[in-house]
Amino acid sequence: MSSAAQSMAFVMLICAMPIAGVGAYAFKNREKPGATGLFFCLVGMAGWSVQLAFITWPTQFGPVYVNTTFRHAFQAMVMVGWVLLVWEYVRRDRVQVRPVHLMLLLTIPTLTVLLTATNPWHYLVLAAETPSNPSGISEFVLGPWYIVHMGFAIALVLLPAGVLLNDARGSHGTHRRQTGLLLVGCAIGFPGALNTHLFRNMASVPTYVDLTPIAFLLTTVLWGLAVFRYHLFSVVPVSRRNAIEMMGDPVVSVDAAGTVVDVNPAAAELFGAQSDPIGTELATFCTNQPHILALYERDGKQTGEITIETETGTRHFSLHVRPITQGTSETGSVIVLREITRLREREQELTLLKEVFSRVLRHNIRNQITVVEGHTRAMVDESDDERLTEHTTAILETTDQLLAHSEKARDLRKTIDAETMPITLDLTATVDEELEAYRRANSVVEIDCHRTEGVVVRAHPEIRKAVQELLENATDHYPGDPDELHLEVTVERAERFGRLRIEDNGTGVDPQEVDALRSGSETDLEHGSGVGLWMVDLLLQKSGGEFTIDNDSSLGGACVELALPLADSTLPRESESRSSVGSPRP
Repeated sequence: MSSAAQSMAFVMLICAMPIAGVGAYAFKNREKPGATGLFFCLVGMAGWSVQLAFITWPTQFGPVYVNTTFRHAFQAMVMVGWVLLVWEYVRRDRVQVRPVHLMLLLTIPTLTVLLTATNPWHYLVLAAETPSNPSGISEFVLGPWYIVHMGFAIALVLLPAGVLLNDARGSHGTHRRQTGLLLVGCAIGFPGALNTHLFRNMASVPTYVDLTPIAFLLTTVLWGLAVFRYHLFSVVPVSRRNAIEMMGDPVVSVDAAGTVVDVNPAAAELFGAQSDPIGTELATFCTNQPHILALYERDGKQTGEITIETETGTRHFSLHVRPITQGTSETGSVIVLREITRLREREQELTLLKEVFSRVLRHNIRNQITVVEGHTRAMVDESDDERLTEHTTAILETTDQLLAHSEKARDLRKTIDAETMPITLDLTATVDEELEAYRRANSVVEIDCHRTEGVVVRAHPEIRKAVQELLENATDHYPGDPDELHLEVTVERAERFGRLRIEDNGTGVDPQEVDALRSGSETDLEHGSGVGLWMVDLLLQKSGGEFTIDNDSSLGGACVELALPLADSTLPRESESRSSVGSPRP
């Protein structure tokens, strides 16, 4: 038995070492919420394990009551540390314990240590029948105060565990993992600390067997995982709470009864709270904002826009109401107001700019260009001067281009303004019709067409304008004679898309125009050509399709491809459409 007891004592001492190591790490991070409590817990468990090793060792190291006094002091550290750990973790902040509260908390542990240290004079902690050199604490004969001490310790462990369990019900992600590890660690260490008393009446278990240090080591492993793997001291919930406090968006939390339970500084400022609004009815807190109350009183998630008159002027907000749940029950709601004042002002500015641009383009510039064109044609008809004819021809070409660009800009505006749903159409038939019209206007252009019959797609109703624009773009930007232009048009069915590919034998594409199309801005070189390609790109986006353009043509020039979702496939949402642009034609 002596050899077995020594082995058990060695195991206890070995278990104490890693526990103390994690405790040292907690001490280094003591300025963070929860670290101080964890430090006290781990140091207490390590010291507790060492004292158990001393009492288990066959050779007596000192009086039993002295060993028990130190063990009770370490137990007090564990109890107080556990309360502090849970308190700071749930509050998401460090706590300053008031002296009066600390005195109340330490009353029973302090009395226990004092009574244990003076036990030979009264035997309230350990009865006189306790052996002078026991092989383990299971041989102790407990006095009445020892029972009081155990009851207080059990209460002080279970109450914070209940608070932590309640917090876990509403937690998510990393926070839930952290909380789960803390609870499981407690569930292992707490019964482990009582195992010797549970084994007291089991004759088959040797009296020197005490699994408390092993249980503490398992607890330390789990809590260490929460610290090192899930960043107990630095990630949620501390950062989440700070983020809410620092948010510029007002946030109000309300319980199920409609009482304000939390507001961040932005919300307090917006609603002009003169004092702490916690505990105020939401109807009182938002008395001048009936729209907020109306959305809050509806069930489930709600979203809307409201306007609030403040001392600094009118402010617009996007209002979001979301339920707060713990487990399967709804315990309240969180109200978030995201300010969109600048966005609304910008929308008004853009609407005004669009209207002005449209009117000027449609009436002033277009009408004046038409006048210039009319006078120029009259000059051509009335003059035989070749030099004058050369200049007037250049003027007419320029006015024709400006009028064409004006038409494209108007079409682009209509496409942007239209809230049109995609329709089902035969892509093959649509391309055939546009090619026939193109051939009539450009009879000298060589066109090879490879087509698959019956490629039915879903697309924007004006998608044929995209086909027209790409055919015209190939012609307008071909540098040679029209009779040397060669186009290859392919219509085919892919897995989920119907594809139209147009290739030419031109000079390829200019990379400078690509950046403009990708960023939505114009270049200083080709202001007109980009408008048509923007419209193509926009039509493809509104169709849930893809638009690609590059220099990978088998004819040596540009290659443009439109991909539209097949009518029998799942149509992507507009926000899921993609535009993969190589480079538009120069």
